[in-house]
Amino acid sequence: MKFDLHTTPGVPPSSANGGDGNFDVTPSVIASILTDVGAQAQAFNNLAGAVEAATAGICEAANAWPVADQMTGLNTYLLQRYLRIIGARTANNITAVTDVVTILISADQEMSATARSCAAQAAQASISDDPLADPNAPIRVGPGPAAVQ
Repeated sequence: MKFDLHTTPGVPPSSANGGDGNFDVTPSVIASILTDVGAQAQAFNNLAGAVEAATAGICEAANAWPVADQMTGLNTYLLQRYLRIIGARTANNITAVTDVVTILISADQEMSATARSCAAQAAQASISDDPLADPNAPIRVGPGPAAVQ
């Protein structure tokens, strides 16, 4: 599925009015990107766990309660908080992009079905064949008023 809005080559798209530029929406490409982002998010979550474990190790190695207290506070209120925010935003963005692609695919299928239906309705055997006309209406078989059947 491709959505083309052409601009002059070499001119960067303007974000002031939106809708400028070329957009190629290929569900398989987007799915592979989302899979890659999901894998990177999982690796990031693993790093968050490693930071928590390393902080606990530093607290133990310091062998001083003021250092341990400050490191625990730093980990709990700063590092882990922001790591959780990043993880939640990443998951929300993956879900949002997946929903948008699903909507685009559904809309494309509906648009194609509508186009096929309209094309079938518009198909005519001859120029005088009106697909929307009353099938019980009299048919003209020749010129003049006497040629109605």
